[in-house]
Amino acid sequence: MKTFDALTRTGQIRRMRQMAQAALKQYGLSGAQLTFLRQAGNTLFQVTDSNPVFAYRDDRYVAGRYLLRIHQPGYQTDDALDVELTWLMAMCQDEQLPVPEPVSTINGDLFARVSIPGVPGERNCSLMRWVKGRPVSTSARPSHYCAQGELMARLHQFSAHWLTPSDQNIHRYDWNGLFCDEIANGVSGLDAWNDLPKEYLPEFEMVSARTRQLMEALGKSPEVYGLIHADLGLDANILFWKGEARAIDFDDFGFGYYLYDLSLALEHCQEDAALPQYRDALLEGYTRVWSVPDEHFKHLDLFLAAFWVYLSLWAAAMIPSHPQHADQLAARMDRAFCLVKRYLNSN
Repeated sequence: MKTFDALTRTGQIRRMRQMAQAALKQYGLSGAQLTFLRQAGNTLFQVTDSNPVFAYRDDRYVAGRYLLRIHQPGYQTDDALDVELTWLMAMCQDEQLPVPEPVSTINGDLFARVSIPGVPGERNCSLMRWVKGRPVSTSARPSHYCAQGELMARLHQFSAHWLTPSDQNIHRYDWNGLFCDEIANGVSGLDAWNDLPKEYLPEFEMVSARTRQLMEALGKSPEVYGLIHADLGLDANILFWKGEARAIDFDDFGFGYYLYDLSLALEHCQEDAALPQYRDALLEGYTRVWSVPDEHFKHLDLFLAAFWVYLSLWAAAMIPSHPQHADQLAARMDRAFCLVKRYLNSN
């Protein structure tokens, strides 16, 4: 038998399909149909059960359809995965929020541990109900951003009042988490600063200093800081159903500032002429649900600039181990640097 790393991409997907079939046995779904979706970090399969064991009437989910995640080793600790799934379960049950609902194994565990011959190590696998909805990334209107703002406010409100079962080994999007801690492939943010193009450093260091000052001023009370999605944008992880915004893919979740989470909703449309309308609509929807001091919203641009520095540090850390993607990663850093310069010129 070939080692996993020696297989072609198609061969690796076949091997992961075998692991997915082994995982489904722990959920009582060994006869379900598997459809490969994506292998980028986590390996994702759509699961379709022609005889839904867990089906019930709930307009948030497609009956008999699930998402199976085979988790990338080392990306999320067992503790972090347990918190993510417990958080999602609580949001689904306590507040009926439109987020993926985890499905427990037949033994009552929130995720399965699976190992098979031909795939190195043991993998964590989680199963969630398939959220009903469609993306609108190519046809977004201000009304979509308004609905997204309402959803994000509900998520943040829930986090502000939810007692986290554990805060160990969970990623943090505070100053240390963005600029100093491990960022990719065992490389710390501190080390990644040395790999940035030298011409980036004055601007990036200025953003880092301003971010530190702002975060110290805001503090970390539950009203401003808690569990966040950390990648919730119309370009990626928002679906819509009958006008309602629904969130998917919480894999990058962690502790962070709600304003940081909110700023990321506007990251993908920075070059769009309609950005002011999108921003106004997002904040209108947000404040319909949660009352936030108006002066807080002036910090969104700085939080976005902090993200662009963080993204550049991540890209710099990835290039040595992914030389085949060096041009793409360098292009991301170039865009981030241009956006940081634009922010500093305006502020």
